[in-house]
This record gives sequence, structure tokens and C-alpha cells, in this order.
Amino acid sequence: MTHDMETVSADEDSWALLYRARGDEIDGARPLFTGDVFEKVEVARLGETKIKNIVILQHPCAMRSDGSTLVPQLLMAEVRQHKPLEEQDWRRYGKLMPLPALMPGLASARRSQAALFDQLYLVEPEKLRNRRIAALSQFGVNLLLQRWVHHNSRVVVPTSTYHEQTSGVYEEADLIEEWCEARAAQDIAVDEAGSECVEWLREKMPSGRMRQELLDDPQARSGIRREMRTHLKTFRA
Repeated sequence: MTHDMETVSADEDSWALLYRARGDEIDGARPLFTGDVFEKVEVARLGETKIKNIVILQHPCAMRSDGSTLVPQLLMAEVRQHKPLEEQDWRRYGKLMPLPALMPGLASARRSQAALFDQLYLVEPEKLRNRRIAALSQFGVNLLLQRWVHHNSRVVVPTSTYHEQTSGVYEEADLIEEWCEARAAQDIAVDEAGSECVEWLREKMPSGRMRQELLDDPQARSGIRREMRTHLKTFRA
């Protein structure tokens, strides 16, 4: 069975579904994730250095060597001004991921952008610090991965398949963000708090499984989140 690349309607409400946060909504406590967009980052290629807007293409697990430590270089695609596409045109522009209304505070043509899959860079994570301007929603991440894989393989994998593979790590990122926010109120740095959360998620339960593994099961997630919130209260004891 063949599948068509999925599309988004050409209206503000549909575009908003692509994003988890944009601009001032960004929380620095959130771990780096597939689809995060950064502005004015120094990148290098063929000995030439430029300043670009870029987006992460890698799966979050591929970005980390041990589950928490970022690899020395991340695979990124350039993000450049691009007109919003009509719904039927999403299938024709296979070399990019449209990012309509990426910068909602702007009234100019720069408001809408696109990630260009034929303009790639390897970037050191440190250069991304405090440069994030958008984070994609779970749907946005799945759509990006669908288009990126299609660009490289000409195979269309339904976003529902990507959802099965990314929803657990997306939930993990949500938990780490919430943990870091709670610990920030106790003057614990983001990096330290993030490491705490990863260590807690990797503790084995009585069943012998890690909480991190259980996040792959949608039925277990609310229980892990509830347990985490209870555990965070112990830091205030």
C-alpha cells in the first residue's frame, strides 16, 4: 500500500497545530528535540562560516550518546523565508518542511519559513544555547520526519507510525521540562535538574523495567507523571 505525504490546511488554526511553542512561549528547560528551530546560529561548511536559522533533523535518541549527553555535532537543516503553501502544494514541495507562521509576531514575509532538506549543517550543541525560537508539536515532529525520510528515500511512512516511535520520548521531554521547572524554583540549574530527572527515569521499578521504558506505553504515562510529581515534593521536605 502506498501513502501520500500528509498535509496541513492553509489557515492559522491548522498552522498552530504544528507548534508546541514559538517565540516567548519557549521554555529553556525543555531538552533539545527533533524539530527545534534556532535563529542566528554560527554554522560552517567548506571552510566558510555563516549565520543561519536552522532546525534539528535527528531523532532525540540519535542526538544523545548515553540518553542525556548530546553528541558533539547535530544534523541541522537551514530554515529560510518561504511563502505559506496551499494544502494541495504540500505534496509538491518534497525538498522542504513548511513552517508557516513560524514567527507569528512578524507582519512581514519573514513570518513564514521552511526547513530546506538540501541545505544541511553539522552544528555543535553549545552554539544553540539560548537560540531556540520554536519547538514543534508531536504532530509537527511526525510530519517533519515523514517529509525528511521521504526526501531521502522516496518512501512515505504514515505519521501514525512515527507517532508510535516518538510519543514515548516526547513524553519524556515533557517530564524533564516539568522537573526542571520545579527544581528551578529551588535554584537548581537546568543541566543538573535534567540529569536528576534522567537518573530517576532510569531507575528500575519492582517489575525490573525502567520508568523510561514504561513511557513507551501510553497507558503507563499518567502513572509515571503522577509518581514524578509526588517525588518532586520530597525535595521540599
